[in-house]
Formats: sequence, structure tokens, C-alpha cells
Amino acid sequence: MKLNGIEHIKSFEWNKDSNLTHNLNFGTNTREIDIRKLDFYTSLPEVGSIDFVVGSPPCTQFSYANKGGGGDIQDGLIDMYQFLSVVEYLKPKYWAMENVPRVKNILQKVLNEDAKFKRFKKLFNYIEVVDSSEYGAPQKRKRMIAGNFPFELFEAYKSKTEAKTLGDVLEALSNKDVIDPIYGYSIPKSELTDHITEEVLNFEELRINKESKTYHPIYNGMSFPERLDKPSRTITSTCTRVSRESLVIQNGIGFRRLTVRERGTLMGFPVTYQFYGKSYNSKLKMIGNAIPPILTYYIFQSMLEVPSGKLTLIHETNKYHHESPSFKTPHTPPDKVKFKYKESRSFRLAIPEYRFGSGVRFELSNKFNKENCLWSIKFFYGSSTKIMEVKFNNKRYDKTIQLIKSQNIDITPFIDNIISYSKELSSSELQKRWTHKSKELTHPYEAIDNLSKLGLKIKKRLNGLKINDSEFSSIVGENLNSKLFDHKELILSGIILGYNFNNNIRP
Repeated sequence: MKLNGIEHIKSFEWNKDSNLTHNLNFGTNTREIDIRKLDFYTSLPEVGSIDFVVGSPPCTQFSYANKGGGGDIQDGLIDMYQFLSVVEYLKPKYWAMENVPRVKNILQKVLNEDAKFKRFKKLFNYIEVVDSSEYGAPQKRKRMIAGNFPFELFEAYKSKTEAKTLGDVLEALSNKDVIDPIYGYSIPKSELTDHITEEVLNFEELRINKESKTYHPIYNGMSFPERLDKPSRTITSTCTRVSRESLVIQNGIGFRRLTVRERGTLMGFPVTYQFYGKSYNSKLKMIGNAIPPILTYYIFQSMLEVPSGKLTLIHETNKYHHESPSFKTPHTPPDKVKFKYKESRSFRLAIPEYRFGSGVRFELSNKFNKENCLWSIKFFYGSSTKIMEVKFNNKRYDKTIQLIKSQNIDITPFIDNIISYSKELSSSELQKRWTHKSKELTHPYEAIDNLSKLGLKIKKRLNGLKINDSEFSSIVGENLNSKLFDHKELILSGIILGYNFNNNIRP
């Protein structure tokens, strides 16, 4: 709004740190408020006095990041209903609402089918999912935008903006004189705040990050490390050093996550904008919950009915610079990496060469029964919505061996190697190494890689094995998908590997 010269009248926010950040950056005096308890007559401006209303009802219940999409949608709709009631009450000239992409279908459904929401349908002329990177944001952030505003103008602006990349942001913030990659102005690097780099990922964190991104058992693969020649992936409000959502870059001596400032710049905040979170994670949450100012800048340009031929690009404005803050942002260095773990630290990782996507994988994992810890190999198949486990029981194993022997294929030496290696390992020792109680014992990563090699030797020996689909199904199970039929020899070798490991690893 400031970039467009639009006067800000009032806003409502319930997160304390976000409110403080808004007040100290813009000189406002807003207080935390729950919009569910908003009194329209005492808290809202006079009806008809407002040109534009914009808002983002909390997306928590709608996001796939919340319980895999299992949030309480009805609870989330309460906030959306309240926001639409505000729009209906104020009767602005134009309005817009933002939320996660999934809400497009949810919103369209309730507007057509829910008796409470049907009355709001006439308020809308636009419900679409847009990509912020198409408007010049250095982040591929898809969001639903809905409302009533000149959307044809808004969509026409895409052809006028210049694409920015993750590499553009990293380079700009590394220079002696930092030139804002979006707004174009320069500040000395000494004035740049919240640009403290985290420790590089250790070998465990690196492996987990890489596996979760490039070989996730269910979701599509993504690049690792992040590509610098494209806009970044979506920045989330919560992520750990070992999460699939975290953005990891390579920086000479190793791999690291992004700084608070790098994330803020990718979101589109000026390099002088200050984040007044009391903790490192609070700042990450504020940024991850934000909307790219670049995107909303062009929404407001369309509300001002600026023709695309007379569009003022965001770097051409002269209202973007935030003065040197009178209140310094709290010093919040990244959390120190911990090397001490609970004795019950969990482990779960697909065996290399035995991961097929769409939920199909052989994995090494641990589980706890009272005070006992058991490491074992498990086999899962199915779909992302219905995962099934194949048990390595005697019947299944015997049928596999009998089939192989019937074709005069000898795998005895390879089975002996698996048994011998498995007996060298114990669940308690793997757990001690995994919890860093000992550096001398075999690390689970070493074990999983060795097991993969031992299994592949059997798979190689089984090349040429004759087995039809019905025989294969009788061994593995019902409702098999094509991935299993396409890798019969590998699946059978995995059954042999898993059975012998599980029956011979020491307690």
C-alpha cells in the first residue's frame, strides 16, 4: 500500500511479533485482535468510506503442511466467513483475499453449496491460483487470490515484470555494498541485519535432507542443493535443519540453510525492513507466513486501474526505503546444532536402490517396545493415500527360495554374506551410534549402504528369473501396482535381504 501511495486506515492481526514488526516499520499503533471477536460497529471504519480491503484469513487449517492436509477445515472457514462478512459490511470499491492454493476448490465449493456462504458469491469476480515468481518475486510461491478487482489488468502485468532468481538474491546480499535485488537501492553491508549464517549441515543432516528431497518415498523429487538459476521454492513458516521444506544451498565449505535476511529478501521485503521477532524461529515464522509484497504491489496497481502500458514497476517507485530503525531488531542467532539425542531417537530411511517412489520402498527403521529398541527392515507398497506393509514371514520367504531353486539358481553364498553381516550388527549398538553415545560402532548410514550392496548382488544373480505376474502376486500380495511388477527381481531380492537381516541382527 505504501509503495502505491495508498493510505492505510486500519488493520487487524493477532500475532504479537508480527504486529510489533508492522508498528515499528510503519509507525502504526495496531493492537493484537482476534477477528472472530471483532465488533463491526465500534472497530471498523464507516461503511462506504474504504476503497480497498485486503486480507489473509489464517491458512493453518487448510495447508497441506498441517497433518498432511488433515487440518480442521470447518474451523478455518470460520475466519474466512468473518473476513467476507467484513467485506460485505464495508462495501469497498475493490477487495482481495489470499490463501494457500488448496483453498480455491474449498472456497468454490462452499460458495455453491454451503447455505452460510452462498450469499457471498456475488462479491467475487476472481478466484485463481497465481505464482508470485511470475510477478518478479524471486520465489516460486503459489497462492490463491480471490476477490473483486480488475484481474485482467493484474494478469496483464506479468508480461512487464522481470524474473528474479535465488542466485540473484544470494549474490546481492554478499556484496560489500548491498544492492536490493528487487528495489534497486544500496546500503552498506554493515547495516544489513539478520544475516547470520547457520552452521553447515553435518553428515547426518546432509544425508536426511538429500534423501527427503531427491528420494522421498511418496512425494515428487526436487533438486538438491537448491538451483540458483531459478526462483527459490516456497519458503515455509516452520522447517528444521532436516526437513524436506528447508531450502539448502552449497557455500564452498559445505551445505547450509538460508539466513533470515535471505528468506526475507526472497519473500520480497526490502533489505532495510526489520523483523522484530524475539527468537530466530519467530522471525522465520513471520516471513514464512507473509505474502510477497511484490505480488500485492501489483494487485494494488490493478485496483488503482493503472493500464499495463503505464505500469510503474516496483523498482521504479521511490517510496520503498525504510529509514534506519530507531529500535534495533533483536539479536537472534541461529540455534546451535545439538549433538546430544534422546536414547529413543527415531530412524527411518529407505535403502538405496530399493526405493521406487509412490510409497514403494524397503526401509531400515527402529522401533521401541518399553525399554527395548529393535532395528529392522520393512517393505511398504501401495499409494500415497493407502500404504501397506509386506511382512517377511516364513511362508513368503520359503516360497521365494523355492521358486529360485526350481530354476537352478544358487544364491546360497549371497544369503550367507547377508547373515554374516547382520550378525555383526546389533540393535543396541546401532542405536548407540545413532544417538552419538559412541563413535566407534557402525553408523546406520554405513549399515544401510552395505545392506543395499548385499541385496543388489542377489538381484544381479536373479536376472533372467522366469516368474509371471500371478506367481509374483502369490509371494508378495494383492493389489500390487506397476512399480512392483516392473522390478520383480529387485523386490524378491529385497524380501530375501529383509528376512535374513531381521532374523539375524543381534538384540
